[in-house]
Amino acid sequence: MPDTSPPLLALAGGAGSGKSTLAVALAAARPATAVVHLDACFHHDTSRAPCVPVIGGEGVGVDFSDPASIDRARVEEAIGAALATGRLVVVEGTFALTLPYVRDRARWTAYVDVPADIRLARKTLRKLRASEDPGAALLGYLAHGRAAHERHVEPTARYARLLLDGTAPIPQLVGELGRFLG
Repeated sequence: MPDTSPPLLALAGGAGSGKSTLAVALAAARPATAVVHLDACFHHDTSRAPCVPVIGGEGVGVDFSDPASIDRARVEEAIGAALATGRLVVVEGTFALTLPYVRDRARWTAYVDVPADIRLARKTLRKLRASEDPGAALLGYLAHGRAAHERHVEPTARYARLLLDGTAPIPQLVGELGRFLG
């Protein structure tokens, strides 16, 4: 019996694993691909999301390391709009396999696995390239990000039908994903 689930790939992995880069590269290799970035679907109102103390400041900010900070309505709207095109949809984000309403809709699931030290180095370099001080991100990682990854993200690798080595070159990973998708 043919698979009738929507043509949706849920692509997860920790911050700095290369998910976004891989999703964009896959879309370039398969031009009829739409990408939904879960990073664009967070709540920004502290009254609607879990919060943590602001590092080096006062008050609280949205805890972006908690999946409850994702705006489900925004995610479902983005997925619905992308699926309406009839194209392959890649939903990429740290919580792509954490959120049942994403994971359960996916025909394909993949997890980009990268050691924590490499992910942290990549995230720090990203901040530096953007001329941002990586200090707050590093302190946040130490204060709660590392534990949140171990609690919310790492265990979801078990839902992936394809485990990718995120230290491999992007063209190689695009090839692996292409074979997986068929």
